[in-house]
Amino acid sequence: MFLGLRWVDLVTIAAIVLGPILAVAADRFQRQWAEKRQRRLEVFRDLMRTRKARLDPMHVGALNLVDLEFYGCRPVTGALRTYINHLFSPMPNPDEHDRFSEQRNDLLMDLLHEMGRELGYSYDRRDLERLSYGPRGWTDDQDLQRHNMTLLNQMLQGRIALPVTPMQPTAQNPFPPAPAIKDTAPPAGN
Repeated sequence: MFLGLRWVDLVTIAAIVLGPILAVAADRFQRQWAEKRQRRLEVFRDLMRTRKARLDPMHVGALNLVDLEFYGCRPVTGALRTYINHLFSPMPNPDEHDRFSEQRNDLLMDLLHEMGRELGYSYDRRDLERLSYGPRGWTDDQDLQRHNMTLLNQMLQGRIALPVTPMQPTAQNPFPPAPAIKDTAPPAGN
């Protein structure tokens, strides 16, 4: 007996007072956990979606959010740091370019593997790469655009000239021939 109340009465009063408070706290905790998981899933989905298009702004944006959304998850942040360090390393000479690109790809797959494990997915590292699709045309288009931008930049800086090739009009040419130039010089002796 405490203050004239039996222990059963005290437990009942405590349940009436603390029950709603604990229910709200549990709901808030569950909602925060679900929101955190959803944000992590969004980052993971964006990286999975763009793993064959690494110059895509969505890929770069998601990569920059990994450190924030997976804060405190050492396997993920460790894999991220290793991958980012490799991204910042200078390109090697052409003989080592294939090995360098393969290593960069492996590091991204390691990052995706660690993120998947943290989110409850059990992907094989090789399947992450093998089961992704990116049209070859995308890569070709990006390479062509990069090459053309480089040439245009060199021309604008005066390092190369614009090549001009004279052409004779043909029947297939949709443009009319150039007009004939008449001699309009003043007659001699005036």
